[in-house]
Amino acid sequence: MHFEDMECRWMKPWLTLMGATVLMMIQISGSSSGCFPEEKRSLLAFKASYSDDSLLPSWVDDPNSNCCEWERVTCDPSSNHVTDLSLHGLFKNGSMPNHYGVFDCYGSPSLNSSLFLPFKELRTLNLSFNCFGDFIWNPDNRSTSTLETLETFDLSHNNLNEGVLEFLFGLTSLKNLILAANNFVGLFPSKGICRLKQLEVLDLGGTDFEGTLDICLSNMSSLRTLDFSDNSLSGKISTTLIASLVSLEHLSLYGNKFEGVFSFNILANLTKLKVLQLGDMDSRTFEVQTEHPAWNASFQLEQLNLFSCKINSPTYRTPSFLSSQNRLKFLDLSKNNLVGEFPNWMLVNYTKLKALYLNGNFFTGNIKLPSDPILQGMDQLHVLDISSNHIQGKLPNNIGFFFPNLEYLDVSSNMFDGHIPASIGEMSNLTALNLGNNNISGSIPENIVIGCTSLLHLFIEANQLNGTLLSCIAKPGLYTLSASRNNFEGSIVTQDKCQHDFIFLDLSQNNFSGALPSCLNMSSAKIIYLYGNRLTGAIPEGLLNSRRLLAIDLSDNNFMGTIPESIYDSESLTLLLLGKNQLQGNLSSQICELRNLQVLDLSENSLTGSIPSCFENLRFAGRMQFLNFPNIDFISLIPLNPEYDMFGFAIYAGYTYVQVTVKGRPLFYHGNIVELMSLLDLSSNRLTGEIPHQLGDLSRLHALNLSHNRLSGLIPESFHKMQSMESLDLSNNHLSGQIPIQLSELNLLGYFNVSYNNLSGRIPNEKQFATFDNSSYQGNPYLYRDWDNDNKHIPITPIDDGKKDATAASYVTVILVFMAIRWINPLQE
Repeated sequence: MHFEDMECRWMKPWLTLMGATVLMMIQISGSSSGCFPEEKRSLLAFKASYSDDSLLPSWVDDPNSNCCEWERVTCDPSSNHVTDLSLHGLFKNGSMPNHYGVFDCYGSPSLNSSLFLPFKELRTLNLSFNCFGDFIWNPDNRSTSTLETLETFDLSHNNLNEGVLEFLFGLTSLKNLILAANNFVGLFPSKGICRLKQLEVLDLGGTDFEGTLDICLSNMSSLRTLDFSDNSLSGKISTTLIASLVSLEHLSLYGNKFEGVFSFNILANLTKLKVLQLGDMDSRTFEVQTEHPAWNASFQLEQLNLFSCKINSPTYRTPSFLSSQNRLKFLDLSKNNLVGEFPNWMLVNYTKLKALYLNGNFFTGNIKLPSDPILQGMDQLHVLDISSNHIQGKLPNNIGFFFPNLEYLDVSSNMFDGHIPASIGEMSNLTALNLGNNNISGSIPENIVIGCTSLLHLFIEANQLNGTLLSCIAKPGLYTLSASRNNFEGSIVTQDKCQHDFIFLDLSQNNFSGALPSCLNMSSAKIIYLYGNRLTGAIPEGLLNSRRLLAIDLSDNNFMGTIPESIYDSESLTLLLLGKNQLQGNLSSQICELRNLQVLDLSENSLTGSIPSCFENLRFAGRMQFLNFPNIDFISLIPLNPEYDMFGFAIYAGYTYVQVTVKGRPLFYHGNIVELMSLLDLSSNRLTGEIPHQLGDLSRLHALNLSHNRLSGLIPESFHKMQSMESLDLSNNHLSGQIPIQLSELNLLGYFNVSYNNLSGRIPNEKQFATFDNSSYQGNPYLYRDWDNDNKHIPITPIDDGKKDATAASYVTVILVFMAIRWINPLQE
């Protein structure tokens, strides 16, 4: 008995060990492919629903395939459970994002949360940039309970709505929640977010929430990143809330509707703060105060965005605390009306700075850079924008040596004079250079053309520059050249350089002369402005053969011949101005193929034939495709390093003008004025025949000028349908019959002229027509206003030349004021 007892005691540990071994073998055999079968099935189901073999080729339904070795999948080496899934940017239902981070979704599939329930040890889940729409989950099946280890969840850049939020608020283990750029609407869900007490990163940027920030957020003491940018949040920013978040490193509230004064003294105890973004509030009352009450900065910022924040109103002093911030990499103080001497110290002290925006202020004085060659330049700086200030003097001769790695330099709209420094040619990385709207003189240094090997965009308009531009125009890879309103002369291009890569070319209002070579080809062009020069010869077919062409202005030159047929293939063309030339031939019906036209000016040429009846097919309405921002005629979006450009792109604006003619007077429109204006001007040609009644179908046309032709017949009654009409000029033709009484229904009509025709009968005196004087009707002896007491017609009293000029001038003033009001109002909405 004793021996048997000993034997049993000896065997028991071995039995326990053998049992554990068997269980382990069973577990291993159940996970022979390296990961758990249920997790593998879920991954394959996800691929089948949302992706394909081209993006996830290693995800195969093979018993011998280990899903822990699949791309975008990470497993715990001990347990073989999936811990990290990087499923971003699969794009089965959308395009890849462009270099601005924007992508298009073609359908938005629903995201089924049940696919992720088998992952019991999942810590990181990235589903960003996938076009997901609705979120499917069952709140009754405790679907979040199996995700209790999840710490990071990224659903940014999808089309998800607020239905996903309740699911997320149940994931109480979350430390990083990134929901930027979705379609959330409604009130800001403070109460739900406050349940996630362990959050360290919360990003709700660009989700369009409304409401105010709840004080309960102050209990989230671990928050390091708080991003509520680009929403519609309003009210005052709680000082108690911000001051209590002592772990904050990144605070981004820009692009909301917050009100009141944000005083920097509430940041005094945020010792870890590195990024602060408060700019671009859609609020008239929001302003930033950095000087009062007194405080001391305990942090060192790396990024500061105070764009359009009314800093330190009403003194508008530059924030004094900035003098101690020596780690700044990104600084934006633009559009704040800051005053005083230009802060040259920023260009010297901020040695780590990569982007500096000081544009849109009232800085004065000169730019002063150290001349001592021993001092190191700012080789980290990539972006410098000091445009739209009152800075005077010459640009420093050593600017190119001091900022050798600049990619974007904008000094436009100041009062700089002197010559362009040749040292700019040392900036081999320079992508965009804007010197426009100054008093700079001389020629373009050859160093810039040769040395700036990366240059894509050059703006030198509205200066006193002279000489030729042949080398600039011939520079390979130059996409944008804005050189209008200077004194350049000579030829534009030569026979040995016919192919050009320009997207935007503005050489208007200079002294260029000569003919353009027939071989000229600008197949990539979107906008070409050559008006106001002395160019001659035929318009080359290749100049207008770009199918991407949006705007062409060749007016006020001496071009001859016919309108090139290549222009009729430009389906996207919005603006076509060929007036004030010597063009001949019939007005082709092919012009009606340009269905997106908004402004067509063929005035003051020698065109013959009749007006095509197909004009009704033209659009003459809607916003111009190339005018997307107020005050700006051309936008070029250039990708910048996201490390120093929080928006992912920069806006380079060239200011151009469009000239149209009303009552024989030139009117110049720019910015949103052009965007709002639609015009058809065929005046001062040799057109014959009747006015097509189909023109009356252009219900959104603002101005129609058919004056000084040889048109005959009646004024079409259909013109009463042109309800957007503001200016109608049919003068100096051979029109007959009566003025249709129906035209009195044109409630917006501000100018009307039918003088010097063969019209007869009573002049309408209703509504707008009661405001037009005799200058609108003279030269029609059989027109009369009404009967007198003796039942006789009251004739039209002739107006002398001086009064005619005064009337025309007053109309020009009225239409300019009217259009200016229409231009300003959208900016204030």
